[in-house]
Amino acid sequence: MFQKQQKIEDLILEVLSNGAENTKSLIEKIKLVRKNTSKQAIYKSLKNLKENEVIIHSKEQVSLSSVWLKRLSDFVEKTRLKYQTENSPNINFIGLKQGEKVSYTFKNFEATDMFWAHAFDVLSDITPVTSPIFLYNPHEWFLLARTESETYLFNRLAKIGKKLFLFAGNKTTLDLYVAKYFDGKITNYFASDTKLFSKQNYYVNIFDDFLIEVWLDPKVSEAIDQFYKGTKDFDENAKKKLLEIIRHGGRNKLVINRNKRKADKIRNMFSKFFVF
Repeated sequence: MFQKQQKIEDLILEVLSNGAENTKSLIEKIKLVRKNTSKQAIYKSLKNLKENEVIIHSKEQVSLSSVWLKRLSDFVEKTRLKYQTENSPNINFIGLKQGEKVSYTFKNFEATDMFWAHAFDVLSDITPVTSPIFLYNPHEWFLLARTESETYLFNRLAKIGKKLFLFAGNKTTLDLYVAKYFDGKITNYFASDTKLFSKQNYYVNIFDDFLIEVWLDPKVSEAIDQFYKGTKDFDENAKKKLLEIIRHGGRNKLVINRNKRKADKIRNMFSKFFVF
């Protein structure tokens, strides 16, 4: 059962793990465990959890947010993958020295995306806040296929004041459509027909002197490109089609590289399109 010194937020989450609660009933259960806790303190904790999108709170009922539960589930899976990937179970990429790199291969995009997101989070945390993150995507289709998780990632960076610059190597209608998700201050976006890299399946993320380089399956990448060229309006049907494309199997390669010279070279490419 609950410990006496447990935080109010922790108690709320533990109660709600058994299902949604009436607000009055929730407060009573918290006060039974945490003696002399005021209603005001509990409501303040509820407000904090709501602002952080952990719970859904109306006047009558409190429940855990399904989006937050999904993020929690993703975190657990990413942590598992930290210790066991498909072909490199014991590599700790944080310890890479200058000039060193580690390569991973995945049989589908789901596994690639999960490990990629994990590496992104880790490198975001260990590099200086003052060092912006630079992303090159042929298309920023992650915001279309995985809107919640991608915006969550951007919001997380914005909260700590870590700037992000994303360059999309195409300028179709859908490439321009996602610009609305960037504030132009902390999170910055530019779509252009100017190709920084020739391969349509190449993606790169820069974190100080670390790089995440990804080569998605060529057939899947070609299908994504054709989807962008043939789609003018993004609706539920278009999203369903995009999700079907990325669910196809194929060989995906991800390389984490610590190389200051290469990172500086790519940052210099970005300087032609952004001020940072």
